[in-house]
Parts: sequence; C-alpha cells; structure tokens
Amino acid sequence: MYLSSYSFVEPEEPLHLYYPSWLNVWESYSYKNALKNTGANGWGFKRFGTMPDAYIREVVRKPHYMPYIDAMEKASNEALYGLLTKERMHLLKSRTAFIYVDSWGESASFEKNISALHTSVIDTLPKNLIKKFSVSDVTCKIRGEKNAFLQAMRMAQDYLNWGIFEFVIVCGAYRAVPLLEFTAECMDTERIKRTEKSTCINISVERIGCFIFSQRESALKISCGSYVADGNNKLKNREQFAGSDNDFLCYAGRNNQISPISIPHAKTIDLVQLYGSSGCLTPALGWQYISDHCLREGKMRTILPDEVGGYNFFDTWY
Repeated sequence: MYLSSYSFVEPEEPLHLYYPSWLNVWESYSYKNALKNTGANGWGFKRFGTMPDAYIREVVRKPHYMPYIDAMEKASNEALYGLLTKERMHLLKSRTAFIYVDSWGESASFEKNISALHTSVIDTLPKNLIKKFSVSDVTCKIRGEKNAFLQAMRMAQDYLNWGIFEFVIVCGAYRAVPLLEFTAECMDTERIKRTEKSTCINISVERIGCFIFSQRESALKISCGSYVADGNNKLKNREQFAGSDNDFLCYAGRNNQISPISIPHAKTIDLVQLYGSSGCLTPALGWQYISDHCLREGKMRTILPDEVGGYNFFDTWY
C-alpha cells in the first residue's frame, strides 16, 4: 500500500521536567522504577495544554485538554489538504475506513475538569474527524498501547489488498500521562535493569498524527511484516530482520537492543533518542526522518520490540 498523505502535530509548549510528589505515592514509586529500568536520571515531558503560570511541580500533571483535542483537527486538516485537489475530492466520494488509535484507551479520567462531550472524543471516536473525511462505512478504535499503530497499519493493508476500501485513514493520538508512561516502561521483562545512572533524561513528547493510506501510487510505499517471536535465537532473527537491501534500520524502542556491528550495510537510527518517545506513534517517526533528510530511492525497515522478546516491523520504500 502507499502512504498518500500524512501529518504530525507537536505541542508548541516547552519541555517540562517531572518532579515526584509525596501526594501521589504510586506515581512517584513508578517513576523511580522506570528510571532504574531505563538508566536515566530524570524525565522530561512535552505536553499539549501545559500552562506557564502553573506551579512548576504540577505543570506536567495538570495540562488543559482542549489544545490536545484541537491538535487532532489540525493534523487531519494538514493531511487532507496535503492531497492534490483531485485526489482529495476522490477520497471524499470513495469507500473509506477510519481507524482511531491511541496508547492507553480510556484516558479521559486523567484529564482535569473534562466534560462528558470531550470525554467521548478522547475515549471513543472523534466524530468531527469522521464527518471531515465523509466516512460512512467502517470506523473503529484500536487500543494496543505501543503496538496500536502497527495493528492499524496491518488492518489498513488488509482492507486495501482485499479491495474493500479505496482509502483507509488512521488517526493516532498520544497523551503522555506520567503514571501510564512510567508503568509502561516497567513492563519490559526482557530489559535488564541498569544499576548505573547516566546523565541523560528520558523525553516523552505528545504527538497527533493523521495518515491516509491507499493503493494509489505515491512517494512512500509501505509493507507490514509479520510478527516475529524471537525466542532464544535473538541474534539470528535480528540479522534476518536487518535484511540485505535495507539502507536504514529504525528502532522504535526506548533502549536500543540492535547492534550496528551485526548490520554493517545499514545505518541504524534510534527514533526515541532522536525525536523523543511518542508511544504508539513512535514507529511513524521514521517517515519524518525521510522527510527531514530528503531521502530518495532507498528502503527503510522500522522495528518495534515488545515486552517478551518479539518484534513487529514494517518496510518503507521512498
């Protein structure tokens, strides 16, 4: 399938450092465990709706939710109007599926003073986006934590290959809730806890992404691979993952477990280190790397490890 158009929206608000508080013991405990698991000595958050006049120790915990919702509208507009006029009109009159993905599922309970109307936007489906793309067929939401976006891409690929739809729109949203971010980092059973702290901090960046997939030829061709269970033969599978025709190997996990020595023909890119972690949308940042560096005529493989030693991946021809 082809990626006809896409858009990312990031917060304009500055990065804020997280401070643990004795008022939220479970969050502070999860924060300390996450730091041990990642080997960092701090955590920075870039979130939609943080207020500059808020108390510095609470600014990360209590952002306003409306800028986050408004960013969905902005990302969808940019993706839609990124198409040529003829293609845009064709999309609005075609059979189109809409898939909404986020990392946490029902996360509106973590928002401050949220209304029932806006709760449904965050927890179920943003109906205004469905109307914008004139979707009258299939709509669904995927709640797959960091694997949600890849699951949506596989659904889109199947829908398009079977000829059920002409376009599949995937709208992804990542809300960097500190408690959920910390506990997610403590789930990795394969990662060895580091006893020595480094001088770096972990960065979590909220992002909204809108992606339009179709079978109409465009600059980026995408192919989703099957899930690979590593088991006890990790090195062999990693070399197999690298392939012989890949120019870039993108890693979408917090800690890089891929050795550049075993894949000398491909350049290894750590997306989290380069752009910050964005939950389920982190794998899509490889396309941003292609755009930022004006890459032409090559192939990129993006790998997303899970917590039990397996990997999901997809290939991009540009």
